[in-house]
Amino acid sequence: MILWVTGILLALALLTLLAGAVSAQKLRDPTDPITGLFYILGRAYARLVHDLRVDTEPGALSDLEGPLIVVSNHTAGVDPLLVSAGCPRRISWIMAEDMRIPHLNWFWRWQRVIFVTRDKEGRKGLRDARAALAAGGCIGIFPEGRLERPHGRLLPFNPGVGMLVKRTNARVLPVIVEGTPETGTAWSALWTRSNARVRFMRPISYADSTLTPAEIAADLQHRYASWTGWPVASHSPAARINSKAPPPADISTDRSIA
Repeated sequence: MILWVTGILLALALLTLLAGAVSAQKLRDPTDPITGLFYILGRAYARLVHDLRVDTEPGALSDLEGPLIVVSNHTAGVDPLLVSAGCPRRISWIMAEDMRIPHLNWFWRWQRVIFVTRDKEGRKGLRDARAALAAGGCIGIFPEGRLERPHGRLLPFNPGVGMLVKRTNARVLPVIVEGTPETGTAWSALWTRSNARVRFMRPISYADSTLTPAEIAADLQHRYASWTGWPVASHSPAARINSKAPPPADISTDRSIA
């Protein structure tokens, strides 16, 4: 009897590792079966707890090779999990240092989280992000810098996202998150049920653009306003834009951001 139970447990363990290995192969970044297994669990969590629906603009996820910056609006603490659940790249998220839980340092290292402070010392985190992109990696960033409150209103995009794009020439994969729980704290959104929706838009290249970093940030903010129809807070640190005008058709030949 013990041998049978042991055999069944070993078989289940092997099947679990096999499922993790298959999931890892589907990601476009080299990873291990354990990480692949956690991606399976993450997707299951996103669907069961947040009823996640993933929509993609045609061609949005067909060509994601090379250095990539995933840019998303920020609605809840669960946003990184939801975006990662729908993205075929392994994302190293940029996270504010004051959100770090020291007891989870092993998890942050394993997930390749890049911590930045909210002052001038945050430059080290940005250097780490540039190094990851130089190695062909994929990083994720919330340019609003804090949670949207109330939901349905965009916060100003920090020019730092434009600086990162400008200095690395990495393409931008825009992601729109909505339908997440509007909870009192960022962490409580993890266990609060919701009907979340994640939309992936086609990647944008600013490699041949003459826009400045502040203008790139403003251009992205303007596109989000156009895609969502949400108002934008007026105290934007990025260049001013007209949120009612259509987004520029060709940013590589036109510096206009309105």
